[in-house]
Amino acid sequence: MTFKRYHIPIAPAPSRRPWTRVDVHRDLSRCLNCGTCIDSCLYGVHDRRDADTRFMEEPEDHLCRVCFRCVAECPVNALSLEPNVEFTEAGNGLFKPEVLRTLANEAEAGWIPVTGACYRGPFGGQGFDGMWTDMSEIVRPTRDGIHGREYISTSVDVGARPTHLDFRSGGPWTPPREIPIPLILDVANPGTPPAGVLAAVTRAAKALETYSIIPAKSWPGVSPELQASVLVRIAEGEVTGFEKAAGVEATYRHDDGVDLVALRRALPHSIVSLRVPLSSYDRDAMDMALEAGVDLIHFTCDWKEVDGIDGVNRYIRTLRDLHGYLVELSKRDAVTVLAGGPIAAAEHVPKTIILGADLVAPDLALYAVMECVPPNHALHLGRFPEEFPLSDVPWGTQRVVNLMNAWRDQLLEILGAMGMREVRRLRGETGRAIFQDEAEREAFGDIKVRAPAKEVVVR
Repeated sequence: MTFKRYHIPIAPAPSRRPWTRVDVHRDLSRCLNCGTCIDSCLYGVHDRRDADTRFMEEPEDHLCRVCFRCVAECPVNALSLEPNVEFTEAGNGLFKPEVLRTLANEAEAGWIPVTGACYRGPFGGQGFDGMWTDMSEIVRPTRDGIHGREYISTSVDVGARPTHLDFRSGGPWTPPREIPIPLILDVANPGTPPAGVLAAVTRAAKALETYSIIPAKSWPGVSPELQASVLVRIAEGEVTGFEKAAGVEATYRHDDGVDLVALRRALPHSIVSLRVPLSSYDRDAMDMALEAGVDLIHFTCDWKEVDGIDGVNRYIRTLRDLHGYLVELSKRDAVTVLAGGPIAAAEHVPKTIILGADLVAPDLALYAVMECVPPNHALHLGRFPEEFPLSDVPWGTQRVVNLMNAWRDQLLEILGAMGMREVRRLRGETGRAIFQDEAEREAFGDIKVRAPAKEVVVR
């Protein structure tokens, strides 16, 4: 068998309505049409009119990087920059305006956007911002980058990895499925997707050689050639009719729910997943999953649960507890953990894996890059339409593929800087991360740390 290096097919997929951080105003009563702004701008914001090159064209606001060079060099002060209200009011929760803009840039070309020049802001915070990846053991970097000859594997297994085989039990044995990227696309968590979003995400999952999670209501709309890449989230009583899917997912409830043992027996060769919401999490769910022999524990949350920092911190603590409990039982390799919910940026992928997940499930980020509002959600994205026409499916598919490539590239950068050659080694490696609150308590205890502009109390 010939070794094949995993490759994601990226291609340009420009934003239909690009995010504009500032409005560039040209005072026509002052402008000399001298073209000084064209020479001063490195990003193509300013140009002359095609119809009449004697006059300046309206500025391309979305290309502006807010360097103020054109404003400073204009000889008659005809240019000014003002914040774009549509941009500053967009998004909520984890999906702040700059996060939405970064997602759009990643989805356009599939590259990691280069930012941070002259950054003077804080280097810590709450939630995921309070986690720093530890690069203190950097080894010799490869001479030709993350895609060079020193291959870094991002493949993970879905399903139990047995420590031994027992041939006395009889019957067929289904080995774990290997997927080349630790990402599963979840369009079921935000609700029932429109037909166009469903088609785009399922096609992207097949192109990425991974899976997508869809609600049972959307199953009839999945094309036959895509069904083998789909996990169907079922409701109580829905068991049959999904034999052609890659697997099914049931939701855990404290009082009552799907009979996992019967579900496992009915679908012996399919992926069986137990969805455990943050609001319903307890260790009994882990015991139930292990007893039934499910392949996946899908730990996730509703967007309202992590709308604030306290919710994200609770999510992080709970995921660490989930992983730790499985380790205590010596059953960590008996099940695969998929974590979704507050995944809004590329850096959240390695950090979620460090917390104990095997795979990560983006959900709202998929809607954001396709420029549409998730159903039944109050995620304020400003100008995005709620409908997604079928004509946009190829464009939406490529946007999702590009986003996942950018996120994988950043994961490869972190693995390379840590000296790791496979993502499996990163799972649960909290020793390779620094938690800001723990580091401050260890260093300062309960004292006051004085900052230049304000006083910070460390507890």
